[in-house]
Amino acid sequence: MQSAGYKISHLLNTFRRESGRVAFHGVRAELVQRQADSLGAILLQKEVYGDSYEEQFLEALAELKAQKISGVAFGDIDAQESRQWAENVCRRAGLDSYFPLWDLDQKNILSSFIDLGFKAVVVAVDEKFFTERDVGRQIDKRWIDRITSLNSTGRDPPITYCGENGEYHSFVHDGPGFGHAINFRPGMKVYRDAHWLIDLEPL
Repeated sequence: MQSAGYKISHLLNTFRRESGRVAFHGVRAELVQRQADSLGAILLQKEVYGDSYEEQFLEALAELKAQKISGVAFGDIDAQESRQWAENVCRRAGLDSYFPLWDLDQKNILSSFIDLGFKAVVVAVDEKFFTERDVGRQIDKRWIDRITSLNSTGRDPPITYCGENGEYHSFVHDGPGFGHAINFRPGMKVYRDAHWLIDLEPL
């Protein structure tokens, strides 16, 4: 988005009230704040609760629009349902929606991400695709090889390289645009709702 001439002024994140963590990822809201600080962006953290996520997300979009934000960029790649949801909430909020990664090859995206010097760690995995040993791993060329190897068994559907279908989630802690790396240490691994997660403890 930046290379296309857009100014990125804000980041938007939601986290669950009951845990203080990003849903599905399990990352502490504090670490997302440190991420935004390092990137030099204003972070709007929206606490969500109950089953009315969409309405609470719309409240956050209204806050952004009130600050003269004109559009929102999403990281969806090929999940049509997710894109339709994002387009719908932005339309309701009177904002434009952008999908700069849409329809790009996921393996190429991940390879470029690594080659550019971004650093990320796997924080959650779906046990249908990965094991407890995979949480806490760095996303590097070996991670790409891991997915390729798992897919070589004829898995249907195959694991998507960027985890587009929720096979895994990650936390980016350094790379281009970061003023400094986000320091953390790996904490306890937990099993919940058929997923393995690891607690990243801020340092």
